[in-house]
Amino acid sequence: MFAFVIDPEWVVFGVGGVIVLAIVLAIVAARDRKRKAAINAVAGEIGFSMEGSKWSDAEQSRDLVTALFQTGKLRSFRNIMTGNTSGLRAAVFDYFYQTGAGTDSHNTEQTCAAFLKSGANLPTFDLAPVGIMQKVGGALGQKGITFDAHPEFSQRYRLGTTDESRTRDLFEPPLLALLSGLDAQKKWRLEGAGQTLIVYRAGKKVKPAELRAFLDETGALASSFFGLVSTENPVA
Repeated sequence: MFAFVIDPEWVVFGVGGVIVLAIVLAIVAARDRKRKAAINAVAGEIGFSMEGSKWSDAEQSRDLVTALFQTGKLRSFRNIMTGNTSGLRAAVFDYFYQTGAGTDSHNTEQTCAAFLKSGANLPTFDLAPVGIMQKVGGALGQKGITFDAHPEFSQRYRLGTTDESRTRDLFEPPLLALLSGLDAQKKWRLEGAGQTLIVYRAGKKVKPAELRAFLDETGALASSFFGLVSTENPVA
């Protein structure tokens, strides 16, 4: 028979690790509850409905199939609130995913705004500032599109899509001018599919106190976007 001797120091180390992990998880849970409560208060102030982590209306989540929502693993929606703004159905939510594995894993969470315009039929596209997540489009089989007549746009953005023809038809000069005029420091990302346009900043969570301003700014952008593509450049 063999006798196994357990080093007391390893026992202490193991118990200590469990205690530290429990404390960290408790802190994270408390922080998440605080954020949820604050967002719930904001939703009430702006007339939005708080839905939590599940979508009550499948139409509002049906088109969330763009690059962001195909990245990583452990993907989840959090703090979803829905309503109307700038003449569009709107949703604001936190979106989480994880890349890598083990000690090389990395968690990413950002606050997104999604705007739905009934009757629109956008091609699936991903517009990102040059240098941000350039590998995503290639991994999804997207083709990068440039516009020779608008070099300033192509120098600033990477536009990826699996439908080059329809995407070129969508991004006509008025829309290129609108996007080129956005504040470069904010590094907005736009993704679209079907009836929905998603606007966010990669890896950036919006503070609850700033959600109203975030909704106003992204809503104005979405309204201008759909205004151009639905009149000068129909996409249906």
